[in-house]
Amino acid sequence: MKKIIIIVSCALLFCCASVKQLSKSYVDLTEESDRCTAKVFPYQEGRLCASGEFTHFTIRRITDTGERPVWSPDGKKIAYPEKEFGEIYELDLESGEKTCLTCDFEHPGFLRVHYLKDGDYLLLGPKRRTTDLIDRIVKTGFWHMPADRSSGPRWIGEEHFEGVAVSRESRKIAYTKTYLDTPFHLLSALYVAEVSEEGNIINRKAVHFSLAVIEAQDFLPGEKGVIIGRYFPSWEAFGYIFETGELINYTNNPAKEEPEGIFPDGEFTLLECNRHDMDGLIDIYMLRLDGTGKDARRLTHFSDTPNEKASNPTVSPEGCRIAVGKARETGDPNRITGTGEGIFLIEFYECRE
Repeated sequence: MKKIIIIVSCALLFCCASVKQLSKSYVDLTEESDRCTAKVFPYQEGRLCASGEFTHFTIRRITDTGERPVWSPDGKKIAYPEKEFGEIYELDLESGEKTCLTCDFEHPGFLRVHYLKDGDYLLLGPKRRTTDLIDRIVKTGFWHMPADRSSGPRWIGEEHFEGVAVSRESRKIAYTKTYLDTPFHLLSALYVAEVSEEGNIINRKAVHFSLAVIEAQDFLPGEKGVIIGRYFPSWEAFGYIFETGELINYTNNPAKEEPEGIFPDGEFTLLECNRHDMDGLIDIYMLRLDGTGKDARRLTHFSDTPNEKASNPTVSPEGCRIAVGKARETGDPNRITGTGEGIFLIEFYECRE
């Protein structure tokens, strides 16, 4: 009996040591980077940067409020909700001018915003307000607003789970329905559809089903597939390839890892990740999409401050900049993603040279 206990104990110690080692499998780029400097490297229009070929960068705050930033198709503006179920604002990066896109219209409040390829806005939120948690998990659907804001946000339906992937190359979108947001939906379903020029959802098709809870995040270059986050039984980043139906595990790590934003060349994606502390809050990493999960590079240290974390990073169209939110954990079950406390801009030095 003693031998059995010793063997089991050793096995458990080995497993724990292996998990700890895996959780530290990353390179901390901030150790070589002056991450607190206020120096700004000017944006070079038209320059396309290969991801992963740079290490030195700066981080600066660009708004005092807001969360879930997204880039305009020309890379000159960033749109974001001021708060959960709030108004949508747009920041002109050159002038610093902020414009409220939705303040002139009646609506129940928005959780997310995206740009379609031609500049139209796809907004996410409930059709009408009930409670925060139910509206976020169960009642979130799509709203459409034209780029010129000649008319206000219009509900176009299709309630779904969490976020949406929006193509940079067309008006295609991808999203999921799960048993968390749709009653009697025993499997999570990944859908691909299009938003017509009139602002309606068309050509809707289910392309993948899963026993796990999944969320569509980003289209792979050439629209060859979609990166999805899988949350149960583990938090990992997967790629689904349309032509073959192949499902690729990009992370292969026991840490909490959620994909959020892909570089335009498709070599790397950004992760909300806690490899630095598996019991701690998340920061932002770059992960090479080679299927090994080994080439991970830490970009932020927001979680070094108690109760703070990084959230929802996105990559600019040319790949030289990252917009990322800072969030604070409050313990409020209705604010499971934390409260948005402003948006920061990461700019890579080598990309400017």
